[in-house]
Amino acid sequence: MGAQSQLWMPAVLSLFGTLVVVVLTAWLNTRMLSAQIDALRSEVRSEMRALEEHVGRQIAELELRLTKQISERAHRIERLEETRGLVRPSVRRAGF
Repeated sequence: MGAQSQLWMPAVLSLFGTLVVVVLTAWLNTRMLSAQIDALRSEVRSEMRALEEHVGRQIAELELRLTKQISERAHRIERLEETRGLVRPSVRRAGF
């Protein structure tokens, strides 16, 4: 090796070592960030499932309450019609 290459060798090796450290650090940070994103994605999915189940239960309860109220109103109307002597008009369909 010439004197010129011996002069530049420490600087090149230092630069190469720094490059290896930077690339390795970036790779590790990318893996950690990817793992955090996967964990967050999993958490969001489970929370969404729980929210969907909760909304489904709320809708079912609301449907049950509405059905019950409609049924109660229909019975009430029938009783009022019976007590007041009202008659519901019959629906005539063609052909029946």
